[in-house]
Amino acid sequence: MITMDAEIFGYTYTPGQLNIIGSVLDPQIKRLSVCAMTRYGKTQSVSTALLLTALQKTKKVKRIILASPTIDQTHILRNYIAEQISNSLILQDNIDMPSRGSAEHLKKEMSKKRLTFKTNWELLTLTAHGKGEQLMGFGGDLIVLDEACLISDEVYTSKISRMLGDNPDSKLVEMVNPWHRHNFAWRHWQNPNFKKIHIDYMQALREGRATETFIEEQRTELSEYEFNVLYDSVFAEESEDTLIRWGWIDYATKTPIMKHELRCPVWGLDVAEAGSDLTVLTKTYTDYIKYKQTETHVLKTVETMDTANAVSAIVPKEEMINVDSIGVGAGVYSRLKEQGHNVVSVRVSQSPLTKNNRYLNQKSQWYWRLRSIFESKQIEILNDKRLIRELSQMRYEFTSTGKIKIVDPEGKSPDFADSLMLCMVDKRVAKPIFKLI
Repeated sequence: MITMDAEIFGYTYTPGQLNIIGSVLDPQIKRLSVCAMTRYGKTQSVSTALLLTALQKTKKVKRIILASPTIDQTHILRNYIAEQISNSLILQDNIDMPSRGSAEHLKKEMSKKRLTFKTNWELLTLTAHGKGEQLMGFGGDLIVLDEACLISDEVYTSKISRMLGDNPDSKLVEMVNPWHRHNFAWRHWQNPNFKKIHIDYMQALREGRATETFIEEQRTELSEYEFNVLYDSVFAEESEDTLIRWGWIDYATKTPIMKHELRCPVWGLDVAEAGSDLTVLTKTYTDYIKYKQTETHVLKTVETMDTANAVSAIVPKEEMINVDSIGVGAGVYSRLKEQGHNVVSVRVSQSPLTKNNRYLNQKSQWYWRLRSIFESKQIEILNDKRLIRELSQMRYEFTSTGKIKIVDPEGKSPDFADSLMLCMVDKRVAKPIFKLI
């Protein structure tokens, strides 16, 4: 049993840290989310709990997986583990290696991605970067995610959740700096099946983990957004570079716009390049001020002719189709034009169709228009989880010359968002009906 003044592996822990350790060790808690002030010691506390777990002998081999969003973060996790092992003879004696050897040999052993223990536990430190390829092929009995807010939804859905499915008794622990509400970490924080541990700077002050001078210094140095995330440990509604805010998206899914007011049907066709990308066709009705999304089609065609024929079977020839005609989309555009469709070529990587010098390219121009329409609450969208996820993860940044650049979600092309964006194309920008900036 862990007491309030417990010393473990040479370290003394505060009550909040002991709560973290005890919750990781508790076999009844299968889902745990830890949201604590930065530099509070949550990573060290979780690492301690993992090593205590690894000392518990089992009959069959069990696996602990530590995953983080970057290689650097993975090194930090590994260093916490290595430091505690180097301070504990008990841990060193339980590492399964030919001999303890020199300090240098021990250091080399602890730097490995995989550590095996004589108790039948093994510990892997992996990276969930990009599409999470390094996670392929692994299952775990205890899976720990560091900086869970920075791991993409795609990686969680396609890799991590499947890892959990290998064992019905598996345990998931998430360590969170609450940067935004747009991925699984926020949804899990709302999930009653998760035990939540929240530790803000006030608790850190009470436990002596921070000083008032330091906290006030950080309050002065940081933006309100950064302080709320790092020291209040409160999930931010969105990051400063969010293109389309969550509140705007939520409003657009719940507030109807009357279709009879919008007489112009406009389609957006985003043609898949290759791999996991999807060809998505979206229909909206508009008066070029308001927009109402009414349909979304995912086309599972590969060949240009097949894609054009599939679109032709859905869209009446008189209705406008805006096609991203870069790459394979050029062939689809040409074929639809041959078939007599009212089709518009959109080249998102080319210069914007406006004298305004604010945009890097047409993609940033039309996405910024989409943002403006969301912000002014002039759009209704379908309650499509795929679209909502992509819209909420879109970011923007400024180039060195001050132009707006759109940043796609890491790891995957935003096919549904791109298709909706193409519906915003209005080549009458010389006299724009809707303000673009």
